[in-house]
Amino acid sequence: MKLRAVELDDVDLLYEWENDIELWQVSNTMRPFSRYALEDYVLNSQNQSLYSAKQMRLMIDVERDNAIFTLGCIDIYDYEAKDSKAGIGIFICESERGKGYAKKAIEMIENLMKNVYNIHQLYAFITEDNQKSIKLFEKSGYIFTSSLKDWVLINSKYKNVNVYQKIF
Repeated sequence: MKLRAVELDDVDLLYEWENDIELWQVSNTMRPFSRYALEDYVLNSQNQSLYSAKQMRLMIDVERDNAIFTLGCIDIYDYEAKDSKAGIGIFICESERGKGYAKKAIEMIENLMKNVYNIHQLYAFITEDNQKSIKLFEKSGYIFTSSLKDWVLINSKYKNVNVYQKIF
């Protein structure tokens, strides 16, 4: 498995994932993304450093039958150099969930963030009913530190969001 930068060839996959209304509740998305907007994102943000963009998306690839298969992506967002912290989010396509790829990708991005960017901590915001994500981050060594009451509105209902942190 490897993590790599987003390429223009990924736009169709990103278009599918970013426009899946079921995923909007975890990505804080409120409208569809155009193909143009995604192409612009790839062309512009991928050439910026984490320091200037304050975010980084890496695609998650595995090799199967001598071919590369992209099964998800992992995001670092709200990077703050002063406090050496950032948010982390991960997406694995439904057919590949539960196979250990997410945990491995988190380990890989943590190593990158610690060893290249000298990050002190990563944090994840997870709705309290997203048990699969909670289990994933707890198995990855993230600690529940607080609950943000009525933090997000999903399907006309407010939900609490749990904060998980991993300090290196």
